[in-house]
Amino acid sequence: MPQKFGIGIVGCGGISSSHIEAYQQLHEQCTVVAACDPVEASAARAAERYGISVRYTDHRRLLADDRVHLVSVCVPHFLHAPITVDAARAGKHVIVEKPMALTTGEATEMIEAARASGVMLTVGSERINPRYRFIRNRVLPEIGRVRFSWLTDFYYRDSAYYSRGPWRGKWAKEGGGIFANQAIYTWDQWQDLLGGVDLAYGYWTNILHPEIEVEDIGYGLVFFHNGSHGKAFATSACEPIENGQGIRILGEQGEIATDSAWLYQLDFSLQDQKAEAALRRDFARAVDPSYIGRYQHWQAADFFDAIRSGRQPVVTPESAREALKILNGIHWHGWLHAKRFLEWARSVDDFGRFKDAAEAKHGGWRGGKLVPRLLEFVRTDSRTLDAPFLARD
Repeated sequence: MPQKFGIGIVGCGGISSSHIEAYQQLHEQCTVVAACDPVEASAARAAERYGISVRYTDHRRLLADDRVHLVSVCVPHFLHAPITVDAARAGKHVIVEKPMALTTGEATEMIEAARASGVMLTVGSERINPRYRFIRNRVLPEIGRVRFSWLTDFYYRDSAYYSRGPWRGKWAKEGGGIFANQAIYTWDQWQDLLGGVDLAYGYWTNILHPEIEVEDIGYGLVFFHNGSHGKAFATSACEPIENGQGIRILGEQGEIATDSAWLYQLDFSLQDQKAEAALRRDFARAVDPSYIGRYQHWQAADFFDAIRSGRQPVVTPESAREALKILNGIHWHGWLHAKRFLEWARSVDDFGRFKDAAEAKHGGWRGGKLVPRLLEFVRTDSRTLDAPFLARD
């Protein structure tokens, strides 16, 4: 075991900066020794900005560098699996950005490669958040049997967002749209609170992003390992509507809930007020305000400790794979119904008068009649999913 971990960065795009800065804050435990990007100028910029001595344009050369013990995989989604597998086979520990892969099959290949090589693998996740950890470990057992949950996410994106990353918005490279690149974060925490995923299905379409191939709105139903079911909605077509965003996990003795994005304000209530008051005293001590926006730092520290102690990291690759079941289930089921969903959506609302999401936002469109209708579907606790566009004449 090295005294300090040598870190290799594969992919020098936007998210890599957060990884590098997290490692530099942990300089007593690690050193970033190499950066790699197939675009030489990108690798050079990262190396110059952060004082990294070695740069590569081929990740295989970085993996052959004996000074590298651990790799951050910060590349487009379609490269997560192959580069992680290469890194594991080269004997390197890996932190891979979300989503873990494009499919559960790819995720399984990554897990098996790490297991076969005796290295550790973790996936970028907000589950390291101490607020979340307290709610999961201390509050969740107190709300009793979960009977229903829902999760609604809004992540407005315009055309400029997709033009900044030409790999985005393509099935083969991004693996989806709003589901794969944004909603996967909160789906990861949602499924973890409910013990993992049995199956998922749903519907999606593209209403205001003609420049991309993938979905910008959709919803689905998930059945969880704990026997409960839940529903989710996500869109990048508009900003949040009033009382539109949030999560509710409804138990027999209380609930876990928030109306804020990213679950940073995840909170709870119990029917037993004395028990709630006691938990809140501990909750106030557990919540660390310095966490916000620094999950890479917290996760790297946890991963280093896991490697040195031989324990599992907080975010295991097996647990991260569960969110892909939601992604794949909704995508695959919804594929055959996307056109009919779009036709129905246009009959409900007149968003079609706008050419794209930016024009709709400028025109004051905030979901019109469509989004509230879909939120009704998601917040209804039935064990089936409303889809009026599938109704026969």
